[in-house]
Amino acid sequence: AYSRLAPGGFNQREVDVMNTFTQCLQAIQERDPDVVVHAGDLFHVVRPSNATIVHAFKALSRFQNERGGKPFILIGGNHDTPRTAESGNILALFGDIPGVYLNPRELSVYEIPELDLEVMAVPSFSLMAKENVDLLPSRNRKHSLLTLHGMSYQALPDHSDFNVEETRHERWTYVALGDYHSFQPYGRNVCYAGSTDFASTNIWDELKQPKGWVWFETESGLELVPLQTRRVYDLPRIDAEGMSPEQVEAAMQANAMWTDEFPIVRQRIVNLHPSIRAKVDYRVLREISNRALNYQIHAIAPARQGSAQPGQPATAMTLERSWEEHVSASDVPSTIDRARLKDLGLELLREVAETEAHPTEA
Repeated sequence: AYSRLAPGGFNQREVDVMNTFTQCLQAIQERDPDVVVHAGDLFHVVRPSNATIVHAFKALSRFQNERGGKPFILIGGNHDTPRTAESGNILALFGDIPGVYLNPRELSVYEIPELDLEVMAVPSFSLMAKENVDLLPSRNRKHSLLTLHGMSYQALPDHSDFNVEETRHERWTYVALGDYHSFQPYGRNVCYAGSTDFASTNIWDELKQPKGWVWFETESGLELVPLQTRRVYDLPRIDAEGMSPEQVEAAMQANAMWTDEFPIVRQRIVNLHPSIRAKVDYRVLREISNRALNYQIHAIAPARQGSAQPGQPATAMTLERSWEEHVSASDVPSTIDRARLKDLGLELLREVAETEAHPTEA
């Protein structure tokens, strides 16, 4: 979706992510932590581009050299780890950088005597293989750190959102979770740090939290340190019911008043009948899209909202109504909030409708 090129011929979004990664390492270096943890998915694919590999290797090598080879824990994620060991793993390249403790596939326990620290590293491959291992520290060291790419109920605090019979996070000094792209704390010493830039197929859901990295101190706990990224805007939704093409165009232009240079933008338009959509002036779309790195229109016809087509009665049961009746009549566990479950389902149905609608990639 992001085809604009930067000077030099590189993909602009690839350059954006490289720049954010460098900015992140510089910010970490300024605080000079005892140990750095990357909880998986250093890359978003098994075989990243040569430019990305070179940039990452140079940046991490320089970073570790400036830190004097202090410990850097790196584990494999589901995106950068091949399904079979025979395929090789690009992460192996980074194991030669001084101070890097690399664990692409297997669960490993590291002892770092100078910090009186024990580290248990659980990469995605190990977690998915459901190895029969208790995620508990040995208590041989004053400090203990658990990092895993994914979710394990053993690592979570007791929380109403999870039916956890036993929680073990408090036995660790810190628990670093990877895989989820947004910052999500579960207590004073356990969290997802999230990604350092917008990197998922649905970046709009990531707007709830700023991008950044997590600073953890044993005394004060967690702190999200924000990073500056290319701006991403999910513009106010336009309800096109009863609008003419000219009115739709005016509403789009009114929303497109950003002053940032080339942001990533989504414009949602609901109740936009195909006959009206076909008459929207392409010159208006082009003028708006020329000011954005990527301008997406997610248009939903009236039928997607459970409305009838012009001249037809609304007789069909909508998915939304079916879901509401199903939840109301179903037996749900006492630990589940029925109203919350209903709202969650309705929200997911709205997201599916928007995702399946064919966007106009201007």
